[in-house]
Amino acid sequence: MPSPFPGMDPYLEAKGLWPDFHHRFATEISNELNMALPDAYYAQLELRQDLGILQDGGKPPRIVPDVAVVRHPRPSPFPRAGTALLERPRRALSPGIDLIISYEKVPHPFIEIRETTRGHKLVTLIEILSPSNKYPGPDYEAYLRKRREIVMSDANLIEIDLLRSGQRLAADMDLAATLVEVVPRPDYLVLVYRAWKRGERTAVEVFGSMLREWLPCIPVPLKQEEPEVPLDLQFVFNRTYEGGPYRRGAVDYSRPPVPPLSEADAAWADAWLREHPGFQAS
Repeated sequence: MPSPFPGMDPYLEAKGLWPDFHHRFATEISNELNMALPDAYYAQLELRQDLGILQDGGKPPRIVPDVAVVRHPRPSPFPRAGTALLERPRRALSPGIDLIISYEKVPHPFIEIRETTRGHKLVTLIEILSPSNKYPGPDYEAYLRKRREIVMSDANLIEIDLLRSGQRLAADMDLAATLVEVVPRPDYLVLVYRAWKRGERTAVEVFGSMLREWLPCIPVPLKQEEPEVPLDLQFVFNRTYEGGPYRRGAVDYSRPPVPPLSEADAAWADAWLREHPGFQAS
């Protein structure tokens, strides 16, 4: 079944749904590219293991998915009130709390385009940002290091950001500042870095889209002298959504999405969902 939204579905940004969507979306991009790339190239899906730790401003770090915490309080052998004079060191231990934090690393899919005629050399890296890539923390720092390696190499880079929350990432500080000033601020962003346009300053092509719009059709660069391959992200999204569990009960469209929409977009989304043909709230 198709998504009830014209472009990206904001309900899929929720932490319980995003990992499934991320993996399916990356797989569909890889499939689509392998039907469109010239014969000397292929796209393959790769995985790295992220910790999924988010540090949001002054708030305590949180882990996605949720952490299982087991608490074993020890009873206190001492009274809770009153004044005592200690003549010698205590030997009985004070009460503590045992915390057992258990979580698995979060698989992060990405796509590599490689060239068979040059020893399977990496030509273009396509990254789909995760929540932990957009908040300070170990995954954020690891991703910045990885991106610096790519930007300093002779490979192209495409960053797809379909998450409204978190920091907008950009390899150039001036570009990051410019993106913040764009009005209206794009809900979703794609950055295309071409290897042959790097120099003292980073050149990047920016594709922004709003909640109420289709996702863009973007160019996939290979080598400077070769035609770029069009990649229709809306078509890929539609294929991803139709093959997923989202309209089969995985998403409850009767509730507001998380993270929340702006007041104007929330009103539009509510009206759109009620009027969209075939929509049925769970």
